[in-house]
Amino acid sequence: MGKMIRLIIVILFSVAGCASKFCPRTYEVRYLPQAKISVDGSLNEPVWEKTYVEKGFSFPWESGTAPITEFRSLCDDEFFYFSFCAYDKDVVFEKTFDTESTVDGEDRVEIFLARDDKLKEYFCLEIDPLGRLHDYAASYYRKFDSSWDCPGICTAASLTEYGYVVECSVPLKVFESLSLPSLSSGDVLKVGLFRAELIRRQNSKPQAHWISWIDPKTKKPDFHLPNAFGCLRRTE
Repeated sequence: MGKMIRLIIVILFSVAGCASKFCPRTYEVRYLPQAKISVDGSLNEPVWEKTYVEKGFSFPWESGTAPITEFRSLCDDEFFYFSFCAYDKDVVFEKTFDTESTVDGEDRVEIFLARDDKLKEYFCLEIDPLGRLHDYAASYYRKFDSSWDCPGICTAASLTEYGYVVECSVPLKVFESLSLPSLSSGDVLKVGLFRAELIRRQNSKPQAHWISWIDPKTKKPDFHLPNAFGCLRRTE
């Protein structure tokens, strides 16, 4: 009997170790029924104060302290909501928005949602300081489909005295249509949380500095790796 108990304990610790490796960090998405959020980039609804604030963002590929990034998220019975508050002394954006790829040369926040930990298929939302969106589907490694548009998504943003705020909603039914784990069922959803911080240089294009929730432990900047993803999980 003693050997059996020890074996069970070993198995449980092994599973826990695998789970920790599988999800290096987990964000708890608050379930708040009838959230009644107006996506306007202001975060003035009281329900936002009930969410968990994630501030654990860093520069994985350079020294120094990254500017503060705050991520919040919640869901009700219809929508998945998320927001970023980006502290930025010099917000970089284009006045003219020609195509979605305009976002690629701007300050922006990014959230990637994956079907599985191997990134066989995942979906990327990149949003600039004015709430303009570049959405695309992807598969490992760095195979992008910019023709994909996220159904029903709503984005908004506002410039603030400290930087900018991005707010977004995605219908939960979209998760099902994309075969993503459903937050409504309490499943764990693989997620990447990122930010591109552009710094203006005299007589040259702004230079991007890459901020991530997870340090993927790579030599060169790259968000499109399984090691760059953590998890979302719904909590009451």
